[in-house]
Order: sequence, then C-alpha cells, then structure tokens
Amino acid sequence: MRRLLIALVLLAPGVASAKNLAVVNGTPITQAQVLAANPAAKGNPTVTQETLQTLINRTLLLARAKAEKIPEHPAYQSALAAQKENLLINFALNEHFARHPVSKEQIQTAYQALVKSAPDREYRVREIIVNSRPEAEKIIASLAKGKDFSILAAAHSAGPNAAVGGELGWVALTQLQVSLGKAISKLHSGEVAGPIAVPEGWAIVQLLGEHTAHVLPLEALHTRLETELRQKATNEYLEKLRKEAKVQILSEKAAATEEETAHVTRP
Repeated sequence: MRRLLIALVLLAPGVASAKNLAVVNGTPITQAQVLAANPAAKGNPTVTQETLQTLINRTLLLARAKAEKIPEHPAYQSALAAQKENLLINFALNEHFARHPVSKEQIQTAYQALVKSAPDREYRVREIIVNSRPEAEKIIASLAKGKDFSILAAAHSAGPNAAVGGELGWVALTQLQVSLGKAISKLHSGEVAGPIAVPEGWAIVQLLGEHTAHVLPLEALHTRLETELRQKATNEYLEKLRKEAKVQILSEKAAATEEETAHVTRP
C-alpha cells in the first residue's frame, strides 16, 4: 500500500514537485532532493523510484547513527577530520589548476613525444617461469614432444600470467628483460627459446606473432596524457611550496628528544 501511495504521488501531474515524495519517521524527502541526488530521475518514474528508495535507506541509517551518538565517537571525529583535510587538499589543488590548467598545447606536445618514442614493432609473447634449469629443460622436452605451451604454463609456471597460459599480450622488446628481449628478437612465429636466466629463475618463451606498432590516436590517449601532465604539475607545485617553506626532517632520535623537552617544559 505504501509503495502504491508513493507511485500515485510520482504520477500525479503538477503534484510531485510540490509535495513530499516520502516521509521517514517525520523526515520528508522531496522531489528536489531526489533530482539533486540523481538528475537522471527527471521525467523517469523508474529512476525516481529507485533513487527515492536509496534516499529512504540513507535517511534511516543517518537517523540510526544519530540515535547511537556515532557523531560523538572519537573514531568518527578522527575520520571526519581526516576527510576535511583531504577535501581542503583537493580544493587547494583544484584552485591551482584553475589558475594553471593543463593546456591543449601541452597535451599535443606530450602526444608527439609519445609517438616519437614508440617502438617500431610489437611482439605477442607467452612465457613459463620455473625455479631451476633442470625443470625448464624438462618443459622444453615436453614442448618438443608436442605438449601444449599454455597447458604447461598453467601447470608449472611461477609467472603472474600462468592462469592465462603465460600470455603477456602484445609488448615491445624494451618492455621485457634484456635477456628475454634478445631471445625473442631471434625467433620466428611459433618458435620457443629457453632456458633463459632471469631474476625470478629460468624462463621459456614462445613468439606467437609480431606486427608494426601503432600508437593510438590523440583522442584515445587524451585523458591519460592529461592525468600524467597534472601529476607532473602537482609534483612541481609541491616542490615549489617546499622550497618556499621551512621544512625540517627530524631523525627519530631528534624527534624523541623534542617530545621529551616539550613534555618537561609544558605548563
């Protein structure tokens, strides 16, 4: 019955915006609150109803939190203070970037540098990593007898991609350890190389294919490049603030001495 009454309020022309959509233990929830929480609810009764139910739940939980005096808990006060600090920090950075935004020219320059440094070729590779050379040699012997590389990788590899048959995907040789890159550069599609000494143990690699590397268009990389440039600018801004400030890095011993001194001299 309660849901039916809410639905009637939602559907009544000229009424939804003027009256409350729900009242929870005396606390009203209005159409304006629903739209503020989810603008997609405008003109959509289904989304309005879903958003309303969410606000009802929030109202109930907020009331319960107040009844249990959670705002007075020290842990809550500490978490609230930390959130306020984080909010201030975010606003400070946003203000900085409002005055010094990342420009289209900077993004274009970063993209051109990416294109210039991109590798000429990419290789589709899979690997098996094991702890000892004898174990690697046994796997190579199994491969020579026709055993499937991906099955052996799943069963024996200690590498992070063992579950997907050792697949590394399409990579540039510069993304791999030097010893692996040298071995792969000498292979034809389908060939296997190993055992190869690597820091993790011994590797067996297989080349599945190669193609000319293609850099994605600027539109596809715009967000990533802007994020990287913002991070770089943030680091530079922080470095500037540090140079303008008086920052003392104390050793643990010095910090302990200062704490003891403060304790003795505290009135």
